[in-house]
Amino acid sequence: MIETGRYLLGAAGASGFGSKSTADEVTENCDLRSTTAIITGATSGIGAETARVLAKRGARLIFPARNVKAAEEAKGRIVSEFPETEIVVMELDLSSISSVRSFVADFESLDLPLHLLINNAGKLAHEHAISEDGIEMTFATNYLGHFLLTNLLLKKMIQTAEETGVQGRIVNVTSGIHGWFTGDLIEYLRLISQPKCQFDATRAYALSKLANVLHTKELSSRLQKIGANVTVNCVHPGVVKTRLTRDREGLLTDLVFFLTSKLLKTVSQAAATTCYVATNPSLVNVSGKYFTDCNETTPSGLGSSSSEATKLWAASEILVTQHSKAGFDPLN
Repeated sequence: MIETGRYLLGAAGASGFGSKSTADEVTENCDLRSTTAIITGATSGIGAETARVLAKRGARLIFPARNVKAAEEAKGRIVSEFPETEIVVMELDLSSISSVRSFVADFESLDLPLHLLINNAGKLAHEHAISEDGIEMTFATNYLGHFLLTNLLLKKMIQTAEETGVQGRIVNVTSGIHGWFTGDLIEYLRLISQPKCQFDATRAYALSKLANVLHTKELSSRLQKIGANVTVNCVHPGVVKTRLTRDREGLLTDLVFFLTSKLLKTVSQAAATTCYVATNPSLVNVSGKYFTDCNETTPSGLGSSSSEATKLWAASEILVTQHSKAGFDPLN
């Protein structure tokens, strides 16, 4: 009850920011003119606002996008506001393992540094679908594509940090909905990755967001073990009506959002936590943490499990190396 009150009032936490803080406010004193950032899902919603604010602070931006036309339009909007911004649009379908590999190869050919990776793109679809690699589409897009993307970009991020002395940062955008998932992660993924199954869209989304949290935990541990000057944290942006709900538009969705409007954030408020974790100097060496409303908090019990994080990582490594359409079988 107290936390709800603090949220509604926008009371600042230990960071000095709270639920009503905006992305512009949390980056007010940031100079990102020497920063190169990759932001997935930058064509609309929270990702677009994150990109706009980072551009405002001087960052060079890479926009990986499945819809290149939409990305070019997003680029145009930012450049019209900040003409000096350098933005590179590149093709990427996160649900496709081959597309992720192609994107990374193309990015590496640009010979650019990489200081910041924001894994923001997300999909919430109510219809069951399987990716070209045989993985349930929500999981493939929200988690597995980002898992592979991050792993393939780590060498570049570590190298950039070594050469510049500036700590690299990875930000995984998750959701408080990750706490809704209970049960066996791998077994449920196996079930919903079958062509015919009893599909619960909300549970599938919760699974993908829990995977983002566990990825953060395991990756942080691995980066620390090898002494890499790169951190990784995850953020819950809050509840905001964005294009994430585009597959669920209609009277019921609109009614729910109207009735809960006092709890909703603006897009700029929703992007604040991502921008804070990506840029704030107080977070140097902070890694493996979960943030909401620009303050560190605690994920769900399952999201805090080191054993679950390790198990998911092992399964994910197998999934991104198995042949296309080979069928889901991460443990055999």
